[in-house]
Order: sequence, then structure tokens, then C-alpha cells
Amino acid sequence: MQIGFSVPIHVVDSNLSDEFLETLKKDIYLLRDKDSGFSLSNSQGWHSTSDLFLKKEESFRGVCTTCASSIASIMKSYDENFNPEAIDARFAGWINVNPKGGSNLIHSHPNSHWSGVLYIQQPNDVTGNSGMIEFINPNQEGRDLAGLLPKNGFDPIMRIRPKAGQMVIFPSYLLHSVYPNDSDQDRITIAFNSLLLNKK
Repeated sequence: MQIGFSVPIHVVDSNLSDEFLETLKKDIYLLRDKDSGFSLSNSQGWHSTSDLFLKKEESFRGVCTTCASSIASIMKSYDENFNPEAIDARFAGWINVNPKGGSNLIHSHPNSHWSGVLYIQQPNDVTGNSGMIEFINPNQEGRDLAGLLPKNGFDPIMRIRPKAGQMVIFPSYLLHSVYPNDSDQDRITIAFNSLLLNKK
């Protein structure tokens, strides 16, 4: 048997320290106090502008470096000859702060190759689907097999609740959403897009 057209969803540790995550959280709240943000997929939450990695704070630049190294590692896992030095990797990043009741409606990330989410603060005192990220199987016809082969990649959806410090990285075309946060604690993430171009 050969497996074709599977969709990779990577859950990886960022290896960012608790101290760094706390500094990052403080910088995020300082930015939110100055930036009213805008509305895209977010519902009842704060969404920053997408120029996060161009800001002067060292914490934000550190996250960009982490995102770049994670994408390079993933690419190398598919092709050991992948050379990040030969690639013009372009990144855009933004913050989502979802208070109680906050969620993100279903969406994808066009004009990018890989997208990801770094979890800064993920409430633990939750039940059910609170704050989980949900992915939708892009193979619509294949979903009909979910009842017969529920654990073999035909599931119509996949839900993940990562821990603080983890990253979820996935192809940008993949439709996804975030369930409402039922906790009194904010759910804080940094999302990013990555476009990989060959250097001329």
C-alpha cells in the first residue's frame, strides 16, 4: 500500500523558556494597550496587525527566528537536501488574544505555503472543546468513509489542544477554526504565515 495526498499537521515544541513566554506575554499586553487591532477571523477577541515581526521588541523578533527554524526543520524532514540558505523565506505574524467567549471563525491563509500558531498561554481549566483548534479535512468525498474507517485519515475534522510553548504548523490552505474560550483566563497565541521562494 502507498499513502497519497495526506495532509501534514505538525505539533512541535518551540523550546522557548517559561521566562521568555512571560516576557512575551507582557509585551503582547503592552502592544494591545496601544493597538486597537482589527477584525478578521476573530470573534470577541483581539487581533493585532500582521507586522508583528517588524516591531522593535526582542521577544517578537525571537518568535520570528523560532518560526523560521521550525519551518526549516519541517522542510528538511521531507527533503534532507533542503537548504534554507537558498530560500527567500518571508514571514508575517500577528497576535490573537481570546478572552472568555473569544473564538476564531473558520478560515484559511491564502498566498502562503505554511502557517502556524505558537501558544503563549493556553488555559488549563477547560472542558469539552474550549479553545481547541479544529482542522477540516480538505478531501470532501473522502469524508464519507469516516464512518467506516474513522481512524485512518478519513475523519472529517481533527481537533487539537496544544500546551503553552508548543507550535502547530500546517499547510496554509487547510481550513481551520478555534472554539470559544470557556475559561476566565485569556488564550494567547501568535499566528504566522510563511512564503518560501527560491532566491534568484
